[in-house]
Amino acid sequence: MKILFVTYDLGYTDSIAIAFLSAIAKQLHHSTFYCSLDRNNLSAEIKKIKPDVVGYSVNIYGYATVVKEHKKAKKIHDFISIMGGPHPTTAPETFPDSGMDAYCIGEGEHAFRDFLTCIEKGHSFDNVANLITKNKRNPVRPLVEKLDELPMPDRDLVFSNTFHKKTPKKTFFTSRGCPFSCAYCCNNIYKKIYHGKGKFVRRFSVERILREIEDVRSKYRMDFVKFDDDCFAIKVDDWLEEFAEKYPKRIGLPFNCLLRFDRVDDKMLKLLKKAGCYSLHFSIDSTSEYVRENVLNRQMKENINIIKKFRMVRKYGIYSWVNYMTATPESTWKDDLNTIFVNKKARITYSGYSTTTPMKGTDLYNYCLEREYIRESSYYKKMPSFFDKSSLSCFDEKEKKIRRNVNLLGAIASKMPFPLDMFIVASIIILPPNKFFEKLYHFVYQYYMTKKIYKFPG
Repeated sequence: MKILFVTYDLGYTDSIAIAFLSAIAKQLHHSTFYCSLDRNNLSAEIKKIKPDVVGYSVNIYGYATVVKEHKKAKKIHDFISIMGGPHPTTAPETFPDSGMDAYCIGEGEHAFRDFLTCIEKGHSFDNVANLITKNKRNPVRPLVEKLDELPMPDRDLVFSNTFHKKTPKKTFFTSRGCPFSCAYCCNNIYKKIYHGKGKFVRRFSVERILREIEDVRSKYRMDFVKFDDDCFAIKVDDWLEEFAEKYPKRIGLPFNCLLRFDRVDDKMLKLLKKAGCYSLHFSIDSTSEYVRENVLNRQMKENINIIKKFRMVRKYGIYSWVNYMTATPESTWKDDLNTIFVNKKARITYSGYSTTTPMKGTDLYNYCLEREYIRESSYYKKMPSFFDKSSLSCFDEKEKKIRRNVNLLGAIASKMPFPLDMFIVASIIILPPNKFFEKLYHFVYQYYMTKKIYKFPG
């Protein structure tokens, strides 16, 4: 059979979910193809390929566009459709209006294998675990316990057909799941779905990860590695020690990974530096301890001294990239402005900002819904962007503009000496967001990503 995988957009990282599903399909001797709606015309691709199955991977954004294009494509050629990803998992109630033949909830490798086998044999897929169909909603199967048993992901599907083959940075995942329960994270939805269905946090072996990196490196350009796990390491353990020993010998490329800043200590930093860590990515979210713990449920081990922690990171010659969430419920615009002064004192390399945008099904979404900060009927039909002004009703228009300006100018203000920094802070408070601020933001972001956070030749 011919299987076409479709995403809303290509982005700067290939879809690891599609790579695994394509590998499953190829194990069953099917042919796979790829289409991103931001770069390809789906109807034209359908007409050219004439697929037997179309698999849509849909994140929080893009659902409406995917459904619209799907319904147009169905008029051109008859195929069986399935949608997986965060959207069907967090919003299964949208299935009847989607026009899909099936939704896949949660992890999809084994469900997709059964789905394809049923189609090939001409059987109904109504009873396949993890699937929602027109006739039935099935429970999820247990989580994949040993990740190494999954086939090597088919990274060629996207790399060989897009600009990704020439990009200097390649992204890998060493684990699945997160042990923490931050209120804004969709991992909590998955935890509820999979309660009693196996260990939620699992890791690939070091050997498996190194082989995947070596395979990609043998075919495509790779100057830098990004590990995009929710949390690359929680503590120093046998896995991390083995990684620090083998990675520099077999790969030897600089890398970036995401960590919890309350879990970082000298021992961990020493091992990461030995392995070749070039930069670390952290989420502080808010400089207000009350907001972090009581609204966002960050579950920090202790009241962390942020400035001291980042001095420790800098001591090892590792660059730092920190995320903040502005316009968080119960925060003030002064809390958001305070991030600038924390950045300066801690000498954080780059600070990134996003507007707090609760995702449906998360604890933060329910928190905002209960307090009428959002209205469900209008909010989720067109989910606001993480980079626009806040859509929460607990802030007035002036506050929303200030917080939007913090998103745009916070990073550059953190780098300016006195009194230039105070001039920018005054501009954040007084002036409305504008195109000039947006251009400044993109310039600063581009500079720090290419020169400090990621290490690219030239």
